[in-house]
Amino acid sequence: MSTGTPYKHAQLADRYDSVVIGSGIGGLATASLLARHAHERVLVLERHYVAGGFTHAFKRPGFDWDVGVHYIGEVHRRRSSLRRIFDHLSDGALDWADMGEVYDRIRLGERSFDYVAGHEALRQRLVAEFSHERAGIERYLALVRSIARSSQLYFAEKLLPARLASLLGPAMRYPTLRHARRTTAQVVHELVRDPELRGVLTAQWGDYGLPPAQSSFLVHAMVAGHYLEGAAYPHGGSTRIAQTIIPGIERAGGAVIVRAEVTRVLLEAGRAIGVELGDGRRILSKRVVSDAGVAITFGQLLPEAARPVRVDAQGVGGLPASIGHLSLYVGLGADSRALALPKHNIWVYPSADHDGNYARAVR
Repeated sequence: MSTGTPYKHAQLADRYDSVVIGSGIGGLATASLLARHAHERVLVLERHYVAGGFTHAFKRPGFDWDVGVHYIGEVHRRRSSLRRIFDHLSDGALDWADMGEVYDRIRLGERSFDYVAGHEALRQRLVAEFSHERAGIERYLALVRSIARSSQLYFAEKLLPARLASLLGPAMRYPTLRHARRTTAQVVHELVRDPELRGVLTAQWGDYGLPPAQSSFLVHAMVAGHYLEGAAYPHGGSTRIAQTIIPGIERAGGAVIVRAEVTRVLLEAGRAIGVELGDGRRILSKRVVSDAGVAITFGQLLPEAARPVRVDAQGVGGLPASIGHLSLYVGLGADSRALALPKHNIWVYPSADHDGNYARAVR
């Protein structure tokens, strides 16, 4: 199934209703919704050789590896909002494999703890392991669930017309944003005293990329809340996400083109009117959506005079770049059933002190 048409083989028009730069899940979802609901011809341009962003896979002889997706919460429950969104974008063609009772196993030194699916099941497991911290555990889980609910208002505000958002926005954002400026470490340290329990509760920090003393508790709570009821993985691998979304874009007269690098966004009177590609070709549109990231969009695709924030070696708008990471992909000589490998993720740390572990690793 298609994961994009190579640029040199594509027959493109000179004008589309919308152009989307980048084919990550945000770009593909936006293109699909414009095609389905606004009935637009949408052109998605991707400079990589395959569409999908961090949902794509790469191959070596005898092996396929997914580059980003390792589990997604909520989608194993058919009536969840996220599952219904994926069903809509894929016309129901995307199937999910439930990871089962355990979705994350935490190793802190020599001790293990399993994150189990279901709020109540997880509460009981935490209390059984750390009975002296029952009150703190219950406050923590209640706060995570509260933030997960209030964040729906935060994101809903983004959909309101500008005038209505100016009136209702502050009230819709406040319940969520009041947690944004406190770190994960600050909040968790107030709730529980046991260092090992603190390590367990913050062990998923690898999902969002910053250790407890540096990360926003809002982001931590949204990630932890996302997985409370368990998680799943796409049947056939994460590349199935792009493969099942692209046909809906193509049926509406659009296209997803790979090996097509956009070099700049064309502007007229301060409005985007299209894009220019690496070979000099210009494609016009009434709308341009960038899924290429803030640094590339503002730092490379827009002329300096039109950039809303400063982009330089120090970061974007004064914000420093995030941390880097190294991935090792391993190929084994038998499948997971023959090797009796579990479905869950395994997070391995030298100790429960994530900030100390991180500091030692980056010296």
